[in-house]
Amino acid sequence: MQTLSKHIADQHISRGSIMKSLSESLMELATKVKKFEESSTAAREKNRAKLQSRREEFDSTFEHERAEFDKTTAELREAALSWWSDTKEAVERQISVMRADFEKWQADIKAAETAQPAAADKPAEALREG
Repeated sequence: MQTLSKHIADQHISRGSIMKSLSESLMELATKVKKFEESSTAAREKNRAKLQSRREEFDSTFEHERAEFDKTTAELREAALSWWSDTKEAVERQISVMRADFEKWQADIKAAETAQPAAADKPAEALREG
């Protein structure tokens, strides 16, 4: 009987130590999970801060580039308007010169036409007198 009671006692002790070691394992596991969650939260916050910083940098760069683009666009628009104005004035000057030349040419033709009939009449008059 001593063997049986010793065997029962050994099983009771084994069960107690198993339960104790299971409880300790669960506590260790809970501690590890808590550390992992804290580490994960810290990493998430760090990444969120880094992402926010990069977003602000991007926004700043984008705003700067947009301002440069607007400035360049305005300068190009002004240059194009200036070029168009200069070109238009040059063409209008050329047209004025061409009109003046044309009017002079027409006046020369009219002068020549009025001179020709008078010259044509002179030889006929000379023949009549002769």
